[in-house]
Amino acid sequence: MKIPKHNQKHRAGSVSLRGLLAQPPEAFYRLPDFAMRGGYLTTDGCRRVLDFEPEKICLDMGNFIVTFYGQALRIESLAGKRLILAGQIASIVFKRKWEGHPHET
Repeated sequence: MKIPKHNQKHRAGSVSLRGLLAQPPEAFYRLPDFAMRGGYLTTDGCRRVLDFEPEKICLDMGNFIVTFYGQALRIESLAGKRLILAGQIASIVFKRKWEGHPHET
């Protein structure tokens, strides 16, 4: 059965409700989660602090290592896996945890 041309255009440009309500990909939940609120950066999923200096804070976020660079960086709170960071953040670098280290587990 051939679909008329006017219906083909409509179908190609539309997004299904099922697609919008579908679960995100499995790896989605392993991504680092950050939020800026009132001059503070909140992270969810921080497993541990790997490096801590006023110009650099490096965090183990599961599958990622996240490094914050800036000035006067400080950890305001660390409770469970939630960390609150303050200071002037200049840049954020993401790196896969095992990138460059294939023999580590």
